[in-house]
Amino acid sequence: MSGLRIASLGAVCLAAWVFGWASWLMSFSPPFTPLGPKIVSRTPVDPRTIRLVFGGDFAPADAAISEIRNSGYQYPYIRTRDLFQGADVAFANLEAPVTRASQPVWLWKQYIYRVDPAAVEAWKWLGLDIVSLANNHVLDYRQNGLVDTVDALDRAGIEHVGGGKDAAAARRPAIFAVGETRIGFLGYLENQAGFCLYEGLFAADHEPGCAKLTTENVADDVRRLRKDVDILIVSVHWGENYSGITLGQRDYARVLLDLGVDAVVGHHPHNEQAFQVAHRRIVFYSLGNYAWGAPGHDELRIGLVARLSIRPRESGHTSYISAVEVFPIVTQNRFVHFQPRRLGRDEVGWLDPFLLASQALGGRCSVVYDSEGPWVRVDMGDD
Repeated sequence: MSGLRIASLGAVCLAAWVFGWASWLMSFSPPFTPLGPKIVSRTPVDPRTIRLVFGGDFAPADAAISEIRNSGYQYPYIRTRDLFQGADVAFANLEAPVTRASQPVWLWKQYIYRVDPAAVEAWKWLGLDIVSLANNHVLDYRQNGLVDTVDALDRAGIEHVGGGKDAAAARRPAIFAVGETRIGFLGYLENQAGFCLYEGLFAADHEPGCAKLTTENVADDVRRLRKDVDILIVSVHWGENYSGITLGQRDYARVLLDLGVDAVVGHHPHNEQAFQVAHRRIVFYSLGNYAWGAPGHDELRIGLVARLSIRPRESGHTSYISAVEVFPIVTQNRFVHFQPRRLGRDEVGWLDPFLLASQALGGRCSVVYDSEGPWVRVDMGDD
């Protein structure tokens, strides 16, 4: 056999081995003993209606650091705090580790973020109750950075899902018992090749990281939790940056809705994407940015803050989402200088891509105005 043929055969064998190893790693989920949910009890703000508020990607980091040092850690949230105040539970995606660690990840990444632990007090002032840690920046300062993040949030009394000190912690749910109504949260990072094979972002036995989004994982976790909660929320970090909805997002949205998830809250693309309603359940494919510390692409204009009204559990009546309101906020930092604000009346045209994309998925809604500007009332169907 010639040397060329031997080399070719060796290359084929190597490629087959690499492909097999990569396929196995992509499909692998470490065995673990599930942890019971963390349960937080709350007295309802209004016993007639429970209100949940959801923000997009946030991190007081990167280009925003200089302004925040001058103006204080509350600065990014001052003009949107009213959207979070009065919520029974407020949620957002924390897209950076909270740590003073000095060693970033050794792999090449275009963007690496870190948040000073001093920022956490401002999140309590804002009214955040729970964050997702399932994202592609949570290990920017290695596994120790994620451990520091968990510790900082725990000290502040801010709950977290989607990431943790091992696979069991990453997939551990949180439940907010608001009066008699129990609201469950889970969080996942999409199983993309770069996240899995290059960055190694997923948690394992004794290895900090994120909860991996696979059909098997979400089916197992949802089935364990569904019987214990009235409303189930799943946060997913998925899709592609600055793009439309991907086929993978659509497929997993269908899986989650079929499993009985009441609201799917998407993050990662940084631009806002459509919503979709099915049987009084809703999917927000991407809320876009909230108080994001990077300059942002020029084409980005808005993010979304979603408010869900929940009918409380009562004798003889089940709990369900009774109303959904979406508040567009201006997040382009060239305009708002790292302090997002409500969309103005003269900027309502910036809502059109979101409205048209949602209508294309069958979503029905109307634009309403209050004293600050336009917002969107979502039609959830008949009671």
